[in-house]
Amino acid sequence: MRKGLRQQGVTLIELMVTIAVLAVLVTLAAPSFAEFRERQALRGVADNIVAAVGLAKEEAVKRDSFVRVDFLPFGTDGVCVGAVMVADGEAAAGCDCASDATACTVALFPETANDLKQVQLSSDSIAFGGGSGFVIDPKTATLADIGDTGGLQLTTRHGYQVAVQINALARPVVCTPDGATKTLPGVSACAD
Repeated sequence: MRKGLRQQGVTLIELMVTIAVLAVLVTLAAPSFAEFRERQALRGVADNIVAAVGLAKEEAVKRDSFVRVDFLPFGTDGVCVGAVMVADGEAAAGCDCASDATACTVALFPETANDLKQVQLSSDSIAFGGGSGFVIDPKTATLADIGDTGGLQLTTRHGYQVAVQINALARPVVCTPDGATKTLPGVSACAD
């Protein structure tokens, strides 16, 4: 061999140090990534609930028919939203999105339990004046009964929380409930 010619490459020690540093970085980043995924899942579920209510309002006006929207426990601890046209705005029976999704002919979320991802319904958090939901008046696209305002709360395993409130205009609002310890960035506090 000629003098001065050096072999290039890495030694086993250098490779092991690099792998150890990478392992430490991955270990530190994993919990943050898991919580990031939970926050995104929570935001996605809340957005889908808002979209289902919006679709129900749109269909009520378009079909000139009262639409009943119900929120029910789904699976072990999730929530479903179902909407169906009803003949009468008063005492209208809705669809049971938890056990017979095919009955929800106007709007439905989730289509499968997997759509809920890591989001759960906070215990006993579905609260509307008329029970588990409300009726939309097709003439005004508002609640048929103003007393049916209300909402529900969603949470994740790591404690992130949001509420979806429905006001008298049948407008869903995503907000941070009182006493929430972990909140989503950009989501304001719920109005009382």
